[in-house]
Parts: sequence; structure tokens; C-alpha cells
Amino acid sequence: MALLQMEGSIHAIDGKYPNNTSDFDKEKIEGDALSVIQLSLAPNVLCEVSTSTDETAKELWKRLKGLYQDRSVTTRMLLQRRLHTFKMDLGTLLQDHLDVFNKIVMDLQTTGIKKDEETLACALLFLLTSKYHDIENSMMYSKEPITLEQVWQALNSCDVWMHFERDKGDEASELFVSGRTSQQGRSKSKYRSKSHVNKKNAECWGCHKKGHFERDCPMSKSKEKASA
Repeated sequence: MALLQMEGSIHAIDGKYPNNTSDFDKEKIEGDALSVIQLSLAPNVLCEVSTSTDETAKELWKRLKGLYQDRSVTTRMLLQRRLHTFKMDLGTLLQDHLDVFNKIVMDLQTTGIKKDEETLACALLFLLTSKYHDIENSMMYSKEPITLEQVWQALNSCDVWMHFERDKGDEASELFVSGRTSQQGRSKSKYRSKSHVNKKNAECWGCHKKGHFERDCPMSKSKEKASA
């Protein structure tokens, strides 16, 4: 409605044209108003409310009001129930949850339902997942009335901190795995070098000299050749 007012096309909706408005000007205002409404709607909404190619701006506006500005008791009750039962699902991104919550609040305001800041803040806080319960507990003992803006700021700060901690944990895990692999490599190298040292210090059971095993003893091989 504000956009139509700004564009000077509001008379196409309320029908209150100035007395000196010509038919040509009325037709132009009608066309401008229809274009403003159509361009302001999402494609799926436009498909839902637009029924013909020769509809007027007033007809289109009336159907929009019927869908989105219904002030019936049933609509108001359903919207309020949604506000107080809109629980955040596990795995849902905080920003996605806040976007839907804001849409619910806007729908309530459109139907004439106004909630005070503290009621909205509590509705948002009480239906979050358990990882945000520290914020709820800290605000519960606040001496000042809480506002929706305070809750948003606290949630966004908490979300940034959790992302930072998660990234830091991933980095620590990578360092641990890298260090463990490096340590295993050093252990194998140490084991191999020990084996090499043990062979050097080994004493032959045949000639009782150090530096080789009996199977490699030169004297034993010489005896075998002589007997052959």
C-alpha cells in the first residue's frame, strides 16, 4: 500500500480519483498500479492470486488481502499458536530459524496482532535447542526487561563463538593426527636402527667373535667347503 501511495497509484485501489481526472489518466493509473503489485510479488504468490490477464489492480489487491490479511479469529489463533510452538529443530541453522520467526511476527502484525518485545523475546528463547540454553538462563535473571534485539544479538554472538570453537577443534584434530603419524614414523625408524645396532654387537656362537651371526660366520663356511 505504501509503495502504491508513493507511486501515485493508490486511487486505482480506493477508487477516489480527483474530479478532474480523465479516463485516459485513470487507465494509466490502473496500469501503473497493476504493474507495481505484480512486480512486488514473488512468482509463486503471483501465480496463486492472479486469475486472468484482464484483471484490475483492485481485483488483484482484494485477492491478496483475502489471502494474507484475513483478520478472522481462526487465522489469528493459528498464527499465535505457531508463534508459541515454533520449536527450533536440531541441525537447523540459526539464521534460517530467525528468518522464519521474523516471518511469523510480520504475519501477526499484518493481521492486527501486536506482541510486546518481552513476549516475542521469550517466545524465541524458550523454543531454541539446548545449545542456546545458557543464553536463556542468563537473561532469566536479568533485572531489566529483555528485548527481541537483545536476544538476536546474544544468539548471533553465541553462534559466532560456537563456529569458532568448532573450527579450532577441527584444527586441533588435524594436528593430533599429523603428530601421531609423524611419531609412528619415528618409532619405526628407531626400531630399524635398534635392529641394526643389535646385529653389530651380536656374538657369533661358532667363532665367538662379534659383528655377525653364526649363519654368516666365515669360519663355518670355510669348514663346510673343506669337508665338501
